[in-house]
Amino acid sequence: NFFMLTQPLQSKFTISDGREVIIETGRLARQADGSVTVRQGNCIILATVVANKEPKEGQSFFPLSVDYQEKFASAGRIPGSFFKREARLNDYEILTSRLIDRALRPLFPDDYLCEVQVLVTLISSDAEVMPDALACLAASAALAVSDIPIQEIISEVRVARIDGQFVVNPFRSELAKADINFIIAATDKNIMMVEGEAKECLEEDLIKVIELGHEAIRVQVKAQEELRKLKGITGKREYVKPLQNEEVREKVNAFATTKVYEVAKAALSKHERAGKFEAILEELLEYLKGEYKVAEGEKLAEDIKKFAKNYYHDVQYNVIRDMMLNDKVRVDGRKLDEVRPLNMEVDILPSPHGAALFTRGETQSLTSVTLGTKLDE
Repeated sequence: NFFMLTQPLQSKFTISDGREVIIETGRLARQADGSVTVRQGNCIILATVVANKEPKEGQSFFPLSVDYQEKFASAGRIPGSFFKREARLNDYEILTSRLIDRALRPLFPDDYLCEVQVLVTLISSDAEVMPDALACLAASAALAVSDIPIQEIISEVRVARIDGQFVVNPFRSELAKADINFIIAATDKNIMMVEGEAKECLEEDLIKVIELGHEAIRVQVKAQEELRKLKGITGKREYVKPLQNEEVREKVNAFATTKVYEVAKAALSKHERAGKFEAILEELLEYLKGEYKVAEGEKLAEDIKKFAKNYYHDVQYNVIRDMMLNDKVRVDGRKLDEVRPLNMEVDILPSPHGAALFTRGETQSLTSVTLGTKLDE
């Protein structure tokens, strides 16, 4: 390749058998808050991130959207449908978007509510390079060279076992022979996510997979830190934090903590538990009316009610989490190593060729299958 898309700032690293990966920034998509290209062989991924400076009025959740898309042009092909242009994301693209989203989302500060958009696009494809294993690296690197206040740099790698050997980010042709295939996401210190499949797998093999993946990720985090230094990004932007009311928080904690713990500990069914939590909230709002001297027949001020509901959810989250970690028991009464009751039945519908009902605890899946005729072969 005599000419390659290059950008002024770059950092490199190698994976497994010396294959080189290059992360670059500085020339493409300069109006985005952060943008990079990641290149291995002929595979080039462009990632851009943009974040609003202000949260929307009254925003109560973190609006992050992650879209991964593979352009047909990247392989020098035209879409094969009646519409000669890109369609909506297919399943593989949506699943890849989710892998990135799941790893990035927890790394934003809890009180950061500005809208963030992460776009990852395969702009040149290589028949042998699996782009989904590089997509999260690209997204994280774009955030790393921006001032968007994400708290950590991360990356994601695929680890597969091929002919008994563990390989990081194997080629597509090698992957066809894999009997273990996992994607690991991690920061320098912590594993964020493990997702994958295996034709049966020993625990020690899985631990090996995670360790190998983590080693490879550490190298990729370093490369992103280098690129960040080159770009001259030193701090993260300041952002408007949502209003808090410590007085209401203290009252809510004092009133609800023990009550929530008693319900969480009682091993109730989902419906009963939800009903009791709802009842505590009603009692809490009544109690606050007394605390804030609300006259008979008057309503609690909207802002106090909103704070109270938010802090009550925090109490539920913290109490249940602590109960599981300290008492080693879950909200439905199971110990940490107990599986919910499983039940499987087949042939439960008369007309489809096959039907099954799978039940795990309170979750159910009803599946049916119908086979085509000889003409469909």
